[in-house]
Amino acid sequence: MGNFSNTSTCCDGALSENIPWAVTYALLAVAGSSGNLLVIYLVSSVRKLRSTSNAFIVNVCAADLLVCALWMPQQAVALAQPPPAAAPAAAYRTFAAGLFFLGLLASLFSHSLIALNRYVLITKVPAAYRDIYRRRNAAAMIASSWLAAALLLVPWLAGQDFARPPLGGCPRLPTFASALSRGCFMRLGPYTATVTAVTILGQTAVLLCAYYKILRRVQVSVKRVSVLNFQIIKSLSYPLARKDRNSRFSVSFVVCAFILSTEPFLWVLLFGLFEPVPALLHHLAWLLFTLLFVLSPYLYTRKNEEFRKSLRTVLGLEFSRASVAVEPGRIHAVSQ
Repeated sequence: MGNFSNTSTCCDGALSENIPWAVTYALLAVAGSSGNLLVIYLVSSVRKLRSTSNAFIVNVCAADLLVCALWMPQQAVALAQPPPAAAPAAAYRTFAAGLFFLGLLASLFSHSLIALNRYVLITKVPAAYRDIYRRRNAAAMIASSWLAAALLLVPWLAGQDFARPPLGGCPRLPTFASALSRGCFMRLGPYTATVTAVTILGQTAVLLCAYYKILRRVQVSVKRVSVLNFQIIKSLSYPLARKDRNSRFSVSFVVCAFILSTEPFLWVLLFGLFEPVPALLHHLAWLLFTLLFVLSPYLYTRKNEEFRKSLRTVLGLEFSRASVAVEPGRIHAVSQ
């Protein structure tokens, strides 16, 4: 079974070249971990945010935490120092690599679940949405994303070689687990590259189809209101065309973020199955792909007013704003 392999600049002795990469991964680890933890905390602590749609967002944040909070810091530390004289135990290396691969696949599956959830929420009637996304069904969907990732992880675990690599040097064909613990840049083997590429292709197809139908539904609704109920437009506090442009921009922003972060890595994986990929191109593709795990909280909460209100409340900004708004009234009442 093909597993993770790599070519490593640190193993070749060019440690100074890895410092910028180590700093970048450290910054991404802090930003991604704090953002994902903040979303999970807000949903768990604010009653208004405990909805079915937000449960899928929490699920993707939990998967992203496996990458941002566990893999990125370890990668940053390993890249910033020479390879250790004694390699960590094979069981530990395999466990760390397995957690990373599990979080990667679960995150991709969770993004697809969010797209499908939004598609049903916007394009179907409320009764149909409630019937499909009952609490039991939503829990089964969330569990299926982790179960599918775990099942795809089993063949990789079965093909692992638990023999210890040579001390003080890189193995001739290092596994992903060895690369993870020694700070080497990873290259996916045939099995893991194929699984990741197929998952990205499936996720891209689901996202494009779901968000395209959402956009079509919004546009048709706007045209119908404009033609049949033009008097409603006058009663709105903002132009309907502006609302349509905002919806179009929001959908386009999410789709573009996914395409820009996943497609370069997808083509690097597919090309790497047949020909060697330049190291710099491979590193840049990895970096763009890891941005997806950092930006997920922002992608799904930036247009949600309830999240913004809850965040201001947690940070104390909402209370300060209310105090400033009340104080002039109090002063006026006292003066009378």
